[in-house]
Amino acid sequence: MQPILIGVSNSTQANVSSSASIRVIANFAWQHMKAAMVFLEHVRTLELTHGQSGFGANFELIRSYASACLMSTVSSLEALINEYYINPYCRLRPMFADFDREFWAKGGVEMKPILVKFQHALRLLGLPTIDESSLLYQDMDALINLRNALVHYKPTWDPDQPKKASLTSYLVGKYATSPFLSSRGDFVTEQSMSYGCCKWAIETALAFIREFDRLAHLNDDKMKGFWNLET
Repeated sequence: MQPILIGVSNSTQANVSSSASIRVIANFAWQHMKAAMVFLEHVRTLELTHGQSGFGANFELIRSYASACLMSTVSSLEALINEYYINPYCRLRPMFADFDREFWAKGGVEMKPILVKFQHALRLLGLPTIDESSLLYQDMDALINLRNALVHYKPTWDPDQPKKASLTSYLVGKYATSPFLSSRGDFVTEQSMSYGCCKWAIETALAFIREFDRLAHLNDDKMKGFWNLET
């Protein structure tokens, strides 16, 4: 629903609505990452304050912030690449012969996995893609799978358990796990609900964004917001 502006002409309302839409498209990837950092700070504070109090209500609060941090971090990546594709002033969009069909239609780019979207953008621009065997790419893929395991959570006895075990095997040692429980806790939904995991997630996502920007160099102003968060 379009917002109704009392006492403002229809033409002005249309212009305001259009401008608001453009701002949302241009900036929400940054907003997701900013939110992730807010959640990260909450996790850090709670761990420092309650790290010796054991598994209980404090851990549940930490898990709320930690899971939100991981979800927001990955959402930032997906929003960013979508913003680049959709922005009519970005040099990526003119690479499509028929944007509506090639991006939005069934089987189009919009439906592709996040990392595939980034690689496809680089190919459209005639640029080298990010090495899929690199540590950065593999870490980013693992982070997305970690987010997916939380969003599409299934009990430990589900048929995807081998996939979850493979993810756990990759992530073990990547970050400090929760100080609230032993290694017997579920790795994804308990041990990874930690400041260490959230910090690793944000650093991995920002490093991936920086590498994509180094190759594509699509919008310096847009990236400044991310680099400010990085520091």
